[in-house]
Order: sequence, then structure tokens, then C-alpha cells
Amino acid sequence: MGSNETNLLVVCVDCLRQDFTATDRARTPFIDSLAGDGIEYRELYSTATTTTPCVASMLTGTYSERNGINSLRHCDLSEDVRTAAELLGEAGFETAAMVTGPLVEETGIQRGFDHYWYREPEEELVGDWFDTAVRKLDDLPEPFFCYLHLWEVHEPIWVPPEAGDRRFGETSYQRMLCALDRALERFVAEAPEDTLVAFTGDHAESISWRWDPGSNVAKIVRDVARYRLGLDTRPVERRLNRVMDRFSADYPDHYVERGHGQNVFDFVANVPFLLSGPGIDPATVDAQARQIDVLPTLLDYVSLPVPEFVQGESLLPPEKVEDRDAYLRACGESLKSETNWQRGLRADGHKYVEYPDRDWDPELYDLSEDPLELTEVSEDDPATLRRMQDRLPEEELMEVAEVDIEDRLEDLGYV
Repeated sequence: MGSNETNLLVVCVDCLRQDFTATDRARTPFIDSLAGDGIEYRELYSTATTTTPCVASMLTGTYSERNGINSLRHCDLSEDVRTAAELLGEAGFETAAMVTGPLVEETGIQRGFDHYWYREPEEELVGDWFDTAVRKLDDLPEPFFCYLHLWEVHEPIWVPPEAGDRRFGETSYQRMLCALDRALERFVAEAPEDTLVAFTGDHAESISWRWDPGSNVAKIVRDVARYRLGLDTRPVERRLNRVMDRFSADYPDHYVERGHGQNVFDFVANVPFLLSGPGIDPATVDAQARQIDVLPTLLDYVSLPVPEFVQGESLLPPEKVEDRDAYLRACGESLKSETNWQRGLRADGHKYVEYPDRDWDPELYDLSEDPLELTEVSEDDPATLRRMQDRLPEEELMEVAEVDIEDRLEDLGYV
């Protein structure tokens, strides 16, 4: 593995689906090379399906219940946890973050970074900002820990002309991912040779019905009925999703979904995680892992101890990784209020979903028989339902105040 002199470069692509980097659904030869030359974790699941809680979990190795980052605007980073920047900074690393989107300083995510560079979402690695990013990377003393957050495949997507035709994919998501792959190859080439590259996403994205007028109308009606009026529309949604699945793309998605943050289904929770660099031998890991495992893995790689507050576990060595229960939450702005938040558990080939502030029955999906999560089976398997309920984390979310980032969320299209 590496040493405490090895640089750490973490590249996180917002809205990145695992099944678009592990298949030929997008032309990503550089990302494919990272996977081929390094360790590819195919079953890593995000803590939430919206950005800020996910990044908090990556940087602290903890769930929201312990770190205090509950949503995009409910943020108060707990003093009982420490960030990757704090831990690595104390070990002699120069720490830097190049971020965008909702990761403003008001969230507290910047704690411990020597440099926390926020940019507007339109400043992209595929555009003119590339030279700025390279210059900032070149100026970092070694060893460094650098976290890079990219917004390219987050809506709205502006595909550069060189990747604008259908040779590069049917959708703007695919075409932009192709363009980003090229920019990433050039950017990573500028990093010192003694650098571990960790490549991942914060959460994934529902995209296959994004441009369908019927789906958009169905989603608007659903959102009003379910999230504003409090009506349980789930049985109708499931029937519609099953009917329309036969017309869907060749990747998992639901007809009455778009974007992220509103559910905990696999198509918005499964993100890639790749490690490539000094001391890393090629391997593929199919065991289930969690976003909270990222920090202890990085610390393990550079031979630093993992603090007791960390809830995750190292994913090294890859051959010893076994399935871990994955706890997930949906707390996006489009849910309109905390009343509509969801939480779930992915374990033992099942997905459990509940609505803590709604008087609604929980959901259970048998992923071995129903990987698309289209048919709810709690009545058929009450024993598994109870077992999954009992395995949810006992800690509750902290009461935290909202940070004043309304204007920023409006600019990003969340409000």
C-alpha cells in the first residue's frame, strides 16, 4: 500500500451512477483504466441521495445521526467527529478542497482544510476552469490530500461541442460523462506520480425518463399529492412503474422518478468507488460497502489509525471485504419538508424503506428476485421485515438549525 508520504486525490462526481462507469453505457476509457489498473468496488452505496450528507459521510466516516449534517440546509458539523482534512492535516498533509454546488462554507464541511476553494457550477473541468484546477493542484506542497467535487453531469448539463453528437451517447448525461472522462485523464496526469486516486460519486441519478412529457406530468402530480397533501401514492406509483418498465432504457430506473434526493432506490444510491495508485494491485470487489467506509480506507492506505468515532471500516485489503449493512436516507429539497424524509437499509439481498414521520407502512423489496425494486413484498415476508427494522441504526438525527443558504439553493435549482 502507500505510505504517509503518498498524496491522496479524491475525485467525486456529483450524480454519478455506478452502472455508467462499469459498463459500455458511456464512453469512459480513462475511468475504465482506473478500474482496470486498480481496485473497483461495484457495490458501494451512498449515505443519502443528496450531496451534503454524502460528502459529510465520506469526510468523517459517519452517518448523519452522528455528524450533524442532516440535509442540504440542516447542517451543524458535530464537534464529536473529525474530518479527513483535520486528521490528515495533523499527520503532515497539506489539505485542499475544490468544491461547488451546495458545499458552501456555511455547511461546516470546510473544517480542517488549509484551502477551501468554492467555485460556481458553470466553472467546469471540461471548460476554462481546467487550467485553474491544474494550477491549484500543482501549487500544493507534498504530501497533500485534495478533494475535488465535480458538477458536470448534474442538471442542467451543458455538453461541450466536441462531445455534442450522438456518437458520444444518446443522452446529455452520457455525452457529458464522455467529455468529463477526457478532462479527468488530462487532470490526473498533472498529479505527482506518488498519488493515490480515489474516484467516486456522492449519489447517483434517475435519468431514463427525464425528457418524457408523460413522466414529467406524472411526477408533478405525484409530488403534489404525496409531498404536499400527504397522500400515500406508493401503490399507484408501483403499478405505473411496473407497466412502464417494459418501455424503459436498459438500465434501472422508475417512471415516476427524476433526479435524486426523493428516494433510496439503488439507481440513485449505488455509486462507483475506484482506487488506483502506488501499491494498489488490480482487483474487483462485489461485496456491499458504504460511503462511511471511504475515510477509514484512506487512513488505512497511508498507515494512519482510524479514530473510535468512525462508523465505517477499511475496504483494504480488498480480498477480505465482506458484505456490510448499508444504511440510506432520502432528504432532498424536492421532498418539501422533513415530514417526507425516508430512511432504509440494504442488507442480505433485501431493501427496507420506512417513513419515520408518516403513518405509512414500511416497504420491503427482495433484490434477488426484484433488482429493479418494482414489487413490494412486506406482507409475504414479515419475518424479514422485522429483522431489517431491528438492524436500523439506533442513533437519531440531531436537532440542528437551518443554515441560511436559500439563495444558493435557488441558484442551483433546488428551490
